[in-house]
Amino acid sequence: MRAVTEQELDSGIEATKLLALETRSKRQGFSRLGCGTLAFMLSLCFWAAAIGQAHAKTLPPVVYKDLRPQKAGEYHINVNKLPDPFLSYFIRREQIATEEAEEARRKQQEAEARLERKKREVKKQLEELKKPRTELQTLGLSQLTLTAIVQSKTGDWALVRDPKGMGYILKKGTRIGTDGGVVSRIAINEKKVIIKEPYIEKEIEIKYKPVEMGLPDELY
Repeated sequence: MRAVTEQELDSGIEATKLLALETRSKRQGFSRLGCGTLAFMLSLCFWAAAIGQAHAKTLPPVVYKDLRPQKAGEYHINVNKLPDPFLSYFIRREQIATEEAEEARRKQQEAEARLERKKREVKKQLEELKKPRTELQTLGLSQLTLTAIVQSKTGDWALVRDPKGMGYILKKGTRIGTDGGVVSRIAINEKKVIIKEPYIEKEIEIKYKPVEMGLPDELY
């Protein structure tokens, strides 16, 4: 083995020192680069947060619309009316015919009940119209005699007498007779009084028929 000279030893020591210095410089460079990158990332995060806050202040609040109210009967399924897939067609047809017959019978009963109520109401109305409220309404038209018809500026009027000789004045709208009659018109030229009397037609409707009361010929 060759002996190392003093000059070679000094050269090796210098090379080792240079390598150590170079390694230390690289480490410091990497450290500075890492710190710079970290600082840049933190600045970017703070900047993004500031922009987000600014936009949040300027944006209008979110408005939520109410749900559309569901209509009555919408999406309603009557389970009782759904056909049974395991039921025979002929049995189902008989059931449908029975149900339709029952429905028709129910509607018929309801119609008859409404008709009966209508008849009772009409009958009650006729009884109310015939209800006597004056002495003249307790006398039948056959018991009254028309004795005079007078033309007046304030309104035409007529005079009737009962079997006892008691006189009653008739004007348009006067109730007369036991059948709910009302004076409809005093016809001077025809020398008569037209009275309309109520009656029930087809048991469900009140109508009026005209009844005439004329002056006797012997008065002229």
